[in-house]
Amino acid sequence: MKLHYSISGVGEPILLIHGAYVNSDIWHYQQVYFKKHFKVINVDLRGHGQTPASELPEYSVGTFGEDLVHLMDELHLKKTTIFGLSLGAMVAQYMAANYPSRVNGIVLVGATASLRLNLLERVVTTFIFPKWVAMKLFSRLETREFMKISFALTWFMLGNKWLGNNQTREKIRGAIIQVPREELKKIYNAIHSFRKQNLDSGDYPVLLINGENDSPVIHRHTRYLNKKIGARASQLEIKTAGHACNHDQPLIFNQLVFDWLVDNNLAQVNYSYEKTKETAISLGVG
Repeated sequence: MKLHYSISGVGEPILLIHGAYVNSDIWHYQQVYFKKHFKVINVDLRGHGQTPASELPEYSVGTFGEDLVHLMDELHLKKTTIFGLSLGAMVAQYMAANYPSRVNGIVLVGATASLRLNLLERVVTTFIFPKWVAMKLFSRLETREFMKISFALTWFMLGNKWLGNNQTREKIRGAIIQVPREELKKIYNAIHSFRKQNLDSGDYPVLLINGENDSPVIHRHTRYLNKKIGARASQLEIKTAGHACNHDQPLIFNQLVFDWLVDNNLAQVNYSYEKTKETAISLGVG
């Protein structure tokens, strides 16, 4: 699969993986910021953005993950730090679990540990909204209809704050409308079929980061991952931000992640700083 990607800057590599139905442009602010010190690879997953659809009847998180491993081979990247948002966080977990020797660290934004983490989620995915219902529904919807229904349901269940600020919502709308109709159910299948990954397979550090207004379910998954990973994990929350907190509050997000990269020796830069509680409060960190 030939993926569309861009490379900016020089230095230690960072691989950016976007969420479902959006594209690499959701990382615009990170690409501009981190290219000052890193080689930033910003990629469109298959069926998203400028990467074409494929003939596969279904996608899985592993499908996307293997595409990116092949891209790393093509670019002669032995190891990289991975940033993953939402679906991208699932893909990052897959890559870290299955190719730990190729991962320097992972930044999981709005991460889900599994679509069947507890009893309630198993009931929902098995009986209330099983895969066959989703596939039948998505196969009948045009992309514009899918976008309207998705925004309406998200607003009803979680409110506009979860969707982020006006600029982020428009960014998401503009990206979804580009997704080919036949890709809607394939992408959803990857999300629906995602299960827990073994993140004990390596010694890479993990940053878990959420917006304050992210879904309570996502916050619970983040707490689960933080506890499960243990000492290698760090957890941060950004105030007044939604699911795509990297786009809602880019200045805060970029500074926090940069600090974490430096703390974990993942950045080859001369950077001295002193972090204090007052600084954290001013940045909007929870």
